[in-house]
Amino acid sequence: MPLYAMRTQGWGWDRWALMPLLLLTWALRLPPMLDNRFHPDEALYGYWGLLIGRGQDPWLATVPVYKPPLLPYLVAGAQALFGNCEFTVRLSGLAAGLLMIPLVATLACALYHERWTAVAAAVGVALSPFAILFSATAFPDPLMVALGLAACVAAARSRPAWAGLLAGLAFATKQTGLVWQPLVALIQILNPKAQTTNHKVLPLVVGHWLLVIGLVFAWDGVRVAQGAEGFWRTGVTGYGGLRLIWPQELWPRLRGWVGQMRYFFASPIVNGVLLVGLPALAWGAITHRRYTRESFADLLLISFSLVYFLIHWLWAFPIWDRYLLPLVPVLALLLGRLVGLSTSGAQCVVRHTSFVIRHSPSAIRYLAHCLLLISLAFPAWNAAHSRYPVGGDHGAYDGIDEVVSLLHGLPEGTVVYHHWLGWHYDYYLFDAPVHLAYWPTPAWLVEDVLAFGGREPRYITFPSWESSARVEWALTGVGYELVPTLTTTRRDGAPSFTIYRILPPSEQ
Repeated sequence: MPLYAMRTQGWGWDRWALMPLLLLTWALRLPPMLDNRFHPDEALYGYWGLLIGRGQDPWLATVPVYKPPLLPYLVAGAQALFGNCEFTVRLSGLAAGLLMIPLVATLACALYHERWTAVAAAVGVALSPFAILFSATAFPDPLMVALGLAACVAAARSRPAWAGLLAGLAFATKQTGLVWQPLVALIQILNPKAQTTNHKVLPLVVGHWLLVIGLVFAWDGVRVAQGAEGFWRTGVTGYGGLRLIWPQELWPRLRGWVGQMRYFFASPIVNGVLLVGLPALAWGAITHRRYTRESFADLLLISFSLVYFLIHWLWAFPIWDRYLLPLVPVLALLLGRLVGLSTSGAQCVVRHTSFVIRHSPSAIRYLAHCLLLISLAFPAWNAAHSRYPVGGDHGAYDGIDEVVSLLHGLPEGTVVYHHWLGWHYDYYLFDAPVHLAYWPTPAWLVEDVLAFGGREPRYITFPSWESSARVEWALTGVGYELVPTLTTTRRDGAPSFTIYRILPPSEQ
């Protein structure tokens, strides 16, 4: 979508500026995408894609699914086109992370009609450590956020049907996508082109949104008819049921969420600008004597951020970093707005006192945007090297490729016991000739080994954060022995996984 007010056929400086910014965005997101192994959830989404693409379970009726269908089918399509590997499973996240930049710039132009604001907002989301680290994953959150932003852009540019469809697709990616629909509707109302035809516009938005919602639940109905549990109920059950938090949880949860939010930009300067500027921006919009669409947009974005945060704080959602990703582009928009207003104010102050400003009115704007780039450059570099504890895996699963390579080459019928790596094994050993067996307790494992241990080779893997002592003691008590076969290491040199072969007394 072209940026607002860029009606000429030629490209302006701001369009050209997006190109190196997008290349930089790509370069920052590739290292964590290639260096980090799958988080368990990423492995699960890759497994769902294989079930669909290989035709074994195209409706995902034989596995507990707790997400809407869009991401698994996109993953299946990517695997069919480009082959099955970690990179293809993460392609949707990478594409969504790249699309966020022009979408944020376009939305900023549409809401504020100011190119410098759009550039600052685009820089903010491009160099956000949070956005960098999540764009390098296969989580549904980047795609959900990109689709929600696209719906907001469509609403701001008087495309109500597209706005409804895209907001519906955000929900079809993840249930949290529901939060975009109110924002889309209010942006549509804010659009001056729709103010005379609201009776036609809002039904278009809601109608197309409901069309996608209906298709999602129709897909789920087919699954339920085949004996599966509905994705919505499975998701709520996985949370342990949603409830309001207890009073004693208020402070720990607030501290946990704020601790995650400091990695949005990981810059004391930018965080300080937002901390001081957002209350001032809200106060200015409320007390302004003359109503403007820009002030309404300020209040709308601030209110969205506040309500979204309060919902996650006061309801018993797990304190998981990825739940906060929708706030990053919204805060980047507000950051661009604050940078634009501050530079405009500074220009007015020094216009009559500085020779440079009189003859180069954009000097302060250039300086402000350079300072923004400098403030975010170091955090972005750290994020590209996975130095912040957000996003996907940061070394805990280093060596999983060596583990599955060994297990994949074992003789047909070999039993591989698992307790912590089930989703990884489901994905990585999808076509392996081994048999996967989940062991819930050491006692169950002993009973299974005593009953079938002499028939075929048996292996078990322990991650570094779990001790093998209990299992080793239980097996030794019945004459079996754990023999180390392979030990892998993390990037810091510490052990990550150890594979043991379970030897019966006859082979010791």
